Amino acid sequence: MSIREIFRLKGEDHFRAQEFELTKELSATGGMVLSPGGGWITQEGSVELLRSAGRIIYLRASPDAVAKRLRRVETRPLLAGRDPVVALRELYAKRRALYETADMVLDTERLARQQLIAKLVELASTL
Repeated sequence: MSIREIFRLKGEDHFRAQEFELTKELSATGGMVLSPGGGWITQEGSVELLRSAGRIIYLRASPDAVAKRLRRVETRPLLAGRDPVVALRELYAKRRALYETADMVLDTERLARQQLIAKLVELASTL
């Protein structure tokens, strides 16, 4: 099922429970880069699971910048049918403190794409 279908048929709580179970499974696996969605961090215990296996890097972008980067808003259950900028601002306000607990924060709006990639490669090589 797509994420959209899971949200529609089983709800966000079910999706988050599945997401947490996968986090537990992946925390035992090394040598990877994991890029979860923005709501992942709201699951209690998720951060601790991955922090024990590596580093958590927050790729910070303002809600307005994220809205400009989105291609298919309708596939994102928490944004579909709403003004994406307003929805993203609300989600960011709720999650910001959690995002800021990352081991490192990289501001994606101040770094050119190649600079960001180089910084991520550099960080990955130190793990």
